[in-house]
Amino acid sequence: MTVRTWQLDPLLPLWLPLALLAVGLLGLFGLAALGSVGLDRLTVNQARRILANSATPLVAQLVNRAVDLIFAAIALRILGVEGNGEYAIATVTWLYLKTITDFGLSILVAREVARAPQRAGHLVGTTTLFRWAVLVCLLPLLGALVTTGRGWLGLSPASLTAIVLLVISIIPASYSEAINSVFTGYERMHLPAILTIFTNLVRFAIGLVALGYGLGVPGIATAAVIAATCNAAAFHLAMHRLAMRVEWVCSLAEWRCLAKSAWPLLLNGLLITVFFRIDTFVIQAFEGTYGLGIYDAAYKLPNLVPLIPSYFVLAVFPLLSRQSGDDRRRSFELGAKFLVLTGWLIVLVTLIGAPLFIRILGGQAFLPEAAETLRILIWFTPLHFLNGIAQYAVIAADRQRAIAPAYIAATIFNLLGNLTGVPLFGYRAAAVVTVLTEIVLLLALRRALEESLGPIAWNGLLWRPLPAVLSASAMVWFALEYLPAAVVLVLPTYFVLLWMTGAVSIQDVALLRPLLPHRLVDRLRCYR
Repeated sequence: MTVRTWQLDPLLPLWLPLALLAVGLLGLFGLAALGSVGLDRLTVNQARRILANSATPLVAQLVNRAVDLIFAAIALRILGVEGNGEYAIATVTWLYLKTITDFGLSILVAREVARAPQRAGHLVGTTTLFRWAVLVCLLPLLGALVTTGRGWLGLSPASLTAIVLLVISIIPASYSEAINSVFTGYERMHLPAILTIFTNLVRFAIGLVALGYGLGVPGIATAAVIAATCNAAAFHLAMHRLAMRVEWVCSLAEWRCLAKSAWPLLLNGLLITVFFRIDTFVIQAFEGTYGLGIYDAAYKLPNLVPLIPSYFVLAVFPLLSRQSGDDRRRSFELGAKFLVLTGWLIVLVTLIGAPLFIRILGGQAFLPEAAETLRILIWFTPLHFLNGIAQYAVIAADRQRAIAPAYIAATIFNLLGNLTGVPLFGYRAAAVVTVLTEIVLLLALRRALEESLGPIAWNGLLWRPLPAVLSASAMVWFALEYLPAAVVLVLPTYFVLLWMTGAVSIQDVALLRPLLPHRLVDRLRCYR
């Protein structure tokens, strides 16, 4: 019997993850048992309830993303490129299966609980059993993947073990998700949001212990199973504070009704999942775990980018929904311009700092390949931001049925592009296809967008900023070896050229004037 020893001393002593584990477990079960009394008192009226239900999940997600990045920075250095690729294919496989088993029921249950709170216990039981039944139906597919994955996709034993463990984590996670939907229906989203922070801390601590004892990829997957089980137990404990009893009812007739109501939500969620991560399987098949490890490391930073448009769009969506005609079009154009210019700024910053970002995140082992891939991937940002607000503008105009065909077209292009490009040009082709797919999605949404809002000023949104972007990008290219000079020259050049070319107008400045220093506003007025 091999006795494993702690491998992370002296930089990371064993007591630190154990202390974090204790804090996570104490916070998780203590909060579940006692409730968030302070926040509950603040949600005495509708306005404060909406604020708590929107701000708390936002803060929780930001905290969880920060914890995930810290864990990734440690894990990438321990696992290396191959190990990162092994875990990446396991997590994406889990993501597909989790999306299918959820079946879009989270939104459906929240809606039904909001309408009929007395059915909450019944819905928790029947939807949890429904999710488990779907998971059982997926087991033959999982078995085929496990038995043939080594030959077809070149999956390692560590990847296959991690896939099985992560699939097991779906069992407790399904129960947690059902209860979470009840809290959403009760307009008490702040408590589940805080519980996710402590759950993530538990997963983080156990994952560090697994890495420290050399358990590798299966150890991290085991941490996910334990964290999901603790989360389910905490949600069960929190549920009792709602004076709710779960009714474990298995009704085939009701399941058929659930499937009929929820399948469009499943289709939408599955299309989004396929749209973003189908390249993982293609890279695994043709480039192996090394290529996937490099690509996944480069993808971790762009994976944070969608946070910006998601919360911005949710903030402006009520305004778009209330408006009509030219008012809605102008609001869309202003919001889209802000997001596109922000996206181009992120592109420039990433072009400059990609090697530094990858060195901080994963270490020297991922350089220069991951930094070069990141510099390609990041070009998807402006169009991704634009597509994000375009979708919600279409929904605000009650033309949401046009979104699914657009995603189907983009997904087909993405799949065919990866199957064609990756075998010929390697994993960098997947980065190029990701950028091109955003163009296809925009073209597919454009007709529905213009039918909903009228003629869009595409010149101001897409073409007018290009001289500033291309000029600043050229400066980045020539100043790559001199990072301080690139930072000093490129970003000011971008802002100045935006102003000189009219990409940012005096009307835009007028809207932003309350947020800008008075001296800056006066200088801009003088230059114009």
